[in-house]
Amino acid sequence: MSHPEFLTAILDNPADDHPRLVYADWLDEQCDPRGEFIRVQCRLAKAGGKDRCLFELETREGELLHEFAATWAEPIAGLVDWWAFHRGFVEEIGTAAHRFLVHADDLFRQAPIREIHFSDIGKLEDVAGCPYVGRAPFVDFSGNRLGDIGIRHLAGSPNLDGVRVLNLSTTGIGDDGALALGGASYLASLSELYLGNNRIGDTGAGALAGSTHLRRLNALFLNDNNISREGKRVLSRRFGNRVHF
Repeated sequence: MSHPEFLTAILDNPADDHPRLVYADWLDEQCDPRGEFIRVQCRLAKAGGKDRCLFELETREGELLHEFAATWAEPIAGLVDWWAFHRGFVEEIGTAAHRFLVHADDLFRQAPIREIHFSDIGKLEDVAGCPYVGRAPFVDFSGNRLGDIGIRHLAGSPNLDGVRVLNLSTTGIGDDGALALGGASYLASLSELYLGNNRIGDTGAGALAGSTHLRRLNALFLNDNNISREGKRVLSRRFGNRVHF
């Protein structure tokens, strides 16, 4: 296999370590230190704080990043505001929405992007209409003033049907936005939904609790909203300890 073939296998299976480790073996044969880096980060990702070599792995990770990160991230660095390596590749990016819309195709051809943190949203309908926005399982809109109108654009977008974790904290969502989320069939695959520090009241809480689409939620965060004790009881009856206030 050649370098492009290894990358294609990784891009086609971004959640799987095996193609990355096969590539790492090939890089070792080329005396390329990135092979070691991929193995170190893959092992750290599985360590969960229990690996007896954790300190040594983290130290080596830091050394390799210090020496080579700028070179390895070069294809991505000019396209985003910031980036982070996970399991040997740039998986996490932070970017203004307009930059993402221009460079999304290049980004997903260059790296297995799995987390997107958006800033400076602009026209949210353009982001919601981008077919790449749901290619990453983790999408973060927190801190952007989306409001209920913006949330309706997101809730109605089929491009979000691949998202597993959606962060909408501190985005100005009220009851109308929560109603839109509760009725969003395209969000049926969500496992985590962050709605903290918004304006959601009991009407919105009831819409979320009564949603037939949010069946797969493992965690719903609603801290710092306007939900009464009764509204919290309604949510707790539906989601149990999966809802957090």
